[in-house]
Amino acid sequence: MKKFYVAAFFLLIAGCSSSPSPVLPPLELTPIENPLPIERVWRLKAGEGVSEYYLKLRPVFKADSGYLVDYKGNLVSFMVKTGHINWQKVLSVPAAGGLTLSNDKLFFGTSKGEVIALDSKDGSLLWRSQLSSEILARVAVKDNMLVAKTIDGRVYGLDAISGKQRWIFDRTVPRLTLRGSSTPIIVNDIVITASDSGKLAALTLATGKLLWETTIAIPQGRSQLERVIDLDIDPFVVDDVIYIAGYQGRIAAVKLGSGQLIWSRDFSTWSGLYVDAYRVYVTDASGHVWALNRYNGATLWRQDKLLRRQLTAPQTYDNYIVLGDYDGYLHWLNREDGKIVGRKRIDEIDPVFRQEDESEEDRMLFSKWNNILVRPLLVEGILLSLDRSGRLEAFKLAGK
Repeated sequence: MKKFYVAAFFLLIAGCSSSPSPVLPPLELTPIENPLPIERVWRLKAGEGVSEYYLKLRPVFKADSGYLVDYKGNLVSFMVKTGHINWQKVLSVPAAGGLTLSNDKLFFGTSKGEVIALDSKDGSLLWRSQLSSEILARVAVKDNMLVAKTIDGRVYGLDAISGKQRWIFDRTVPRLTLRGSSTPIIVNDIVITASDSGKLAALTLATGKLLWETTIAIPQGRSQLERVIDLDIDPFVVDDVIYIAGYQGRIAAVKLGSGQLIWSRDFSTWSGLYVDAYRVYVTDASGHVWALNRYNGATLWRQDKLLRRQLTAPQTYDNYIVLGDYDGYLHWLNREDGKIVGRKRIDEIDPVFRQEDESEEDRMLFSKWNNILVRPLLVEGILLSLDRSGRLEAFKLAGK
């Protein structure tokens, strides 16, 4: 098991306590003048979410259907526009990597190192393939090839029809890392994969042959904690440029074809980024939200009113970006200047979904059951957000 996740969230809990601590608590929210009119469209309780685990089990979509799996392997198919449940399937497997949907098949990885393939029509099992260790990242699929990444540093190429292994790419993993793993992506039959050692690599999809490898971050400091430089966020590709960032390292733009750095700057994040035609939007480890010029990395604006709120990666929505936080809030920011213009909260979780051993003090100081861990997603003009407990809610701007 990766260790740093426990340490990171201990700091947040300590900051929320009433005892003396050098760690500051999450910044309190302030009222918004003339907030955006945001409507809740529907809500759905889809399984049990991820419980106390740090997993990013986000839903996937095809046409008007969505699919979601919880940490116990309970699979749900639902209608995007209404939240109506189409069908449910109890798989009884420990899902750890989020779903991927391709060619009417659903794929995901488990904490026991299996890749599982299902028929998206009814959730029936197609095949399962055993790999070397836990799979926290979503798999990538193109045509008849599937790429899966395990937490021991290996990247596998599998036949997407049968699950048979075609190739393996192996890299050493540092002793201490964040609790997470970036999703490999496939562009033009090239696999882009980021490692916990701060390197970005390109492999051929057919054979797994290394095309190039670029160092994005270099360990610094004396302690193991200071030298953590995981690239745990998913790479983002626009116009054959890869955008990537990591913890205690750098954010960078890299040429897809050669791995050459276009620009880079010191940065630390574990949540993720989003790129539009002009800007890179990213949240740093402290809770600042940044907009950078995507061509040279220059700062366009920075929002500092959401500090230490454990923000998710951003998602664009019309003229705004939307982020979730540790307490169940969704924040709408203006894309042009970063001003906070709207806010909506996923409702409080019923006590039945809380852990039996969670004290009342813990609930008051750190409402973890409201945590939003995954990026909000925009589907068919509807913004969907999922919290730790499996509560999935749909929002839209009034009049849209």
